[in-house]
Amino acid sequence: MKPRMNVYLTTARKVLLYSYPAIKSLFVNNQDSEIYLYIVSEDLEDKDIAEERKLADMYGNHIIILRFDEETARGRIVCGNLEHWPLGTLGCYWMFHELLPDDVDRIMALESDTVVTGSLREFYDSDMEGCYAACPDPQHKPESHRRLMERLNGDVLSFVVSLYDVKAIRRDFSLDDILHVDEYVVKEFGHSQQELTFGILFRDKIKFLPAENLCIEENRQSMSEMGYDYLKKCEETCKILHFSSFKDKGKPWNPVCIMPGFGEWWKYAQDSPYYKEYFVEQWKTYDRRAGEIELLKKNITYRNILAAAMMIYVFFMLVAGILMKQGIVFYLCLLGGLLISLLAAVLIRRLSMIKQRGRR
Repeated sequence: MKPRMNVYLTTARKVLLYSYPAIKSLFVNNQDSEIYLYIVSEDLEDKDIAEERKLADMYGNHIIILRFDEETARGRIVCGNLEHWPLGTLGCYWMFHELLPDDVDRIMALESDTVVTGSLREFYDSDMEGCYAACPDPQHKPESHRRLMERLNGDVLSFVVSLYDVKAIRRDFSLDDILHVDEYVVKEFGHSQQELTFGILFRDKIKFLPAENLCIEENRQSMSEMGYDYLKKCEETCKILHFSSFKDKGKPWNPVCIMPGFGEWWKYAQDSPYYKEYFVEQWKTYDRRAGEIELLKKNITYRNILAAAMMIYVFFMLVAGILMKQGIVFYLCLLGGLLISLLAAVLIRRLSMIKQRGRR
């Protein structure tokens, strides 16, 4: 019999298609284990994961949806951006005490915007040495995140690939303990965040393992701070590529920038039943952003800026005239100055356009 591996994955119906490469790469690279994949979601039903179940059966693994109470979560946590994070991501607060079956004594958390590149068995079997959690060391975390955790008086926990002693956490903490720390995080940070909450709750009881052997972040910030050569070197030794993103939402399926590890994600995406949808959704995203850019351009044309400046100028001059009790001559001069300024602005704009054409 293969040894059991419990894995926790968060996703939602609208982003399930992007989880397929994470799930398949997990199964392909961990055939030394019988995987029980617990998908935590606020809206997934069994019918939604038919393709994922076929994949699990192919590799002798299991997928279990943990029913997540969305209303309860909304009443207890503050989610920053539901477009970026499924609400179920923060369902990890309920994982230990209400969601996981009693026979689960340890579990490994993975995020769905990842691809697994090697066996996680050694990490899963790590000696916890009396710790509640194990994860990559803070080596690849941004300096700003490290400073934040110092201010919050916690350790830097990387949730994207992390291991938890479920039995010990159930024994030593209650769900209210977790949610109480989350309230502090919301007060200090603005919204709930599982890395911050667990980093504070498990302070001095987190086992850190070399990040270069576990996970590398594939994004612009990593490329800028660590460089291409270091990133490629880590890809040879780490077991997880994490496609974290910022406001640009740069992902392998939405390549606003290209990262080396994107090819690894697409290797598994090619066999996905959602392969066509990746392109269709990408085109929708592009069209939406192109529309937003065009709207922005319309709002910042020189005509709009000039009109706004003129209106503001007139408003203040009128107020000044009223306060200073000026007569009709003042307002005629104001109107004349406004017309001269308008003509001068148009003339300057025309000359600049003629000059630009001459350079082409």
